[in-house]
Amino acid sequence: MPKDWLSYEQQIERLRQRGMRVDDCTDAAQFLSRVSYYRFSGYFRHWQRDPARGDNQFLEGTSFDVIRDLYEAEQELVAVCDELLHPLEVLLRTRFAYAYGNRVGVTGTFARGEGFTQSPRFGVERVEEHALASLDRSKEAFVSHYRDEIKQGYAYKPEAYDRMPIWVAVEAFSFGSLSRLIEASGDSGVLDDIADSMNASRRLLPGQVRSFVYLRNRVAHCAQLWNHRVLDTPGLHPKTGGRVKKALRNFLDHSVYKILVALDDVATRSGLSEDWLRHTVEPILEKNPLLAQGIAEPVRYGDMPANLLSGSGSASA
Repeated sequence: MPKDWLSYEQQIERLRQRGMRVDDCTDAAQFLSRVSYYRFSGYFRHWQRDPARGDNQFLEGTSFDVIRDLYEAEQELVAVCDELLHPLEVLLRTRFAYAYGNRVGVTGTFARGEGFTQSPRFGVERVEEHALASLDRSKEAFVSHYRDEIKQGYAYKPEAYDRMPIWVAVEAFSFGSLSRLIEASGDSGVLDDIADSMNASRRLLPGQVRSFVYLRNRVAHCAQLWNHRVLDTPGLHPKTGGRVKKALRNFLDHSVYKILVALDDVATRSGLSEDWLRHTVEPILEKNPLLAQGIAEPVRYGDMPANLLSGSGSASA
């Protein structure tokens, strides 16, 4: 069906017609002028009667303020995640370039795939192709300085990067490409060197970095973290999960919180932070039990505790 344009005030009136309690319509309209109705409505599902069948009427007692508080608390969490993910990404770029340059080669070798274990599956793209794609797209002057105009059609050939040092190239790789290269560098000893330098587990680090890429991408694209189930979760040291569950809170295997536990562990081991989870993340979650529930123990529609949806309850510790 065609959609109608609605003013911010009309958007608030639509919410009220559907049963949402809005105590301050002017303040609510100002909020929707900063956060679009469509984005905000992504949080509504657990307060609606039967959204899967198109019944978007709200359950009795649904409050605009409760959902707005949830959204704003999540933005606090997003900000502190970004504050740690950024220096960790820079650290990983630095350690990878250092280890690869020492173990494999300084210039050009990465473009030919040297030092990387390739997938045995037929038709799977070579690992270095992901990194080369990042370089090919780059408009940065430092990339152009080391990239020669050697092309096949519109694409640069690997020889175009024969003069490029690995510590230059790594600054143009996407975080996802870097993650793939780290994971594929086990046989060359590069992964061992990176893990050792960060006091991290060689076995766990590749999967943990993948999860950090996943979280960074959701943060960068302003995607919802609350009540989101993660498909590819990071591994943890045997005692880490139990210690966190005993000292801080329970969490499910496919929760965003498990990524935060891994992020805290790697950042602590590598010296980037100390007790980030306890001192930075937990105060945000403790202030908003509804956010804490969805980050640590995401549930399906209909299973969110009613006391949390009303804003009157506390999350389980």
